[in-house]
Amino acid sequence: MKTTPSTPPPDPDDLEWLRAIRRKLTSDFGHDQKQIGDALREREKQMGDCIVRTQARLVPAKP
Repeated sequence: MKTTPSTPPPDPDDLEWLRAIRRKLTSDFGHDQKQIGDALREREKQMGDCIVRTQARLVPAKP
């Protein structure tokens, strides 16, 4: 017996809108994490001062 994949029912935590955005974003880039990261970094550059940072970025630990 063959079953077809189905969309899981929405969780009762009211975050389905966020999950929909995430699904669209990943499908737009073929679920390629590198392409998603590159596109988000490029968008961050374009937005410049519009992005508010609440804490400093993480930096690599020194060996």
